[in-house]
This record gives sequence, C-alpha cells and structure tokens, in this order.
Amino acid sequence: GIAAKALLPGVGGLINKYGLRPFGQKMSRQQMEKEARNAAEMVIKQFSEANTHKVINPILQELELALRTTEAEHDPMLTPLFEQGSIPDLENERWRELTEKAIFHVYKDIYADQEQHLNAQLGPEDIRWFKAMFTHLN
Repeated sequence: GIAAKALLPGVGGLINKYGLRPFGQKMSRQQMEKEARNAAEMVIKQFSEANTHKVINPILQELELALRTTEAEHDPMLTPLFEQGSIPDLENERWRELTEKAIFHVYKDIYADQEQHLNAQLGPEDIRWFKAMFTHLN
C-alpha cells in the first residue's frame, strides 16, 4: 500500500482537478442558468399581472429622433407638437422635469465640451435644443 501511494500520490488530487471539480462547476452553472430563466419568467409574469400603462415620453421620443437625423432632416426646436407634448396618464406627475434632468445629467459633460459633440453625433440643432432645455436646469 505504501508503494502504491508512492507511485500514485496525487490520484485524489487528479480526480478532483479533472473530474469532480469541473462536474461541480457545470452543475452550479446549470443551476445558475435555470435560476436566471426562472427569475426572468417570474418578472414577465409579474408585469403581465400588474396594472401597468405603456406611455411614450414625448421628450425622449424627440431626443431619439433628433439624434438619428441631421439638421436638414429635423430640427427639434421647430417641432410644434413637442412643446405641446403631454402624457395624459401622467398629467399630475413631474415627468417633464424629471426627463429633462435625466437628459441633462447624461449629456452635460458632452454638451459642455465642443470637442465631444462630433463623437456624440450632436449637430448644431441638437446643441440649440439642449441649450433651451438646460437653461432652467443649471
């Protein structure tokens, strides 16, 4: 027995290293994937059962349009519907103020640094719109 241990000292280590440990990792990875799927299904179920309203924020809609178009295609300062934009389901909420603050915090550094305008694909019309929106937030 001593001779056998001398010849094969690390059999237990080899089994752990190449057999049991990877198998354990696969099991835990599979368990994690299963738990992630279950969590996703639970969230979808909770949202489907919840009393939710889907609303479109006109400011974010305008931002998306302004960022994907050029000045010649669309100028957000000339959009008459934007100024009158509202979310009827949120009339008494502060959605407009919160949206403007969120945009300000996301874009404030880029807005302040003209060298970053091109990399952020901000045209002159976007800068004018941000200036008008950010005036009361500074």
